[in-house]
Amino acid sequence: MTHGSGSGFEGELKTREAPQQALTARFRGQGRERVVLDRRRAARQARRVCAGICGLIALVAVVVTGIRLGQGSGAGAWTVLYLAGGVVSGCGVVLARFGRTRWALAAMCVGAGVATLGDGPMFG
Repeated sequence: MTHGSGSGFEGELKTREAPQQALTARFRGQGRERVVLDRRRAARQARRVCAGICGLIALVAVVVTGIRLGQGSGAGAWTVLYLAGGVVSGCGVVLARFGRTRWALAAMCVGAGVATLGDGPMFG
């Protein structure tokens, strides 16, 4: 018996390895697809929540500015601070929609902080 070309044992070994490799690949692939889908869903949810909160902060800043101006408060530094906070938070909405949630979180915090400065005792 020669060890050269195509013994029966080599052919049998190849036919056993192919289905086993295919089965292993399918098994490993199942978990990764689910992980990928879960990550996509979590990222989408983070973008939506961040955009929603940023939009809410911007809306509150603009509405409070309108209410205070409607009550007869004179326009001044508080107006600028409220509207600047609203604009910065509005930029956070755009950042969140483009998937830059960390930058959107920073814009949200800065916007809320700037708008809150308008309620300070020196601008009352």
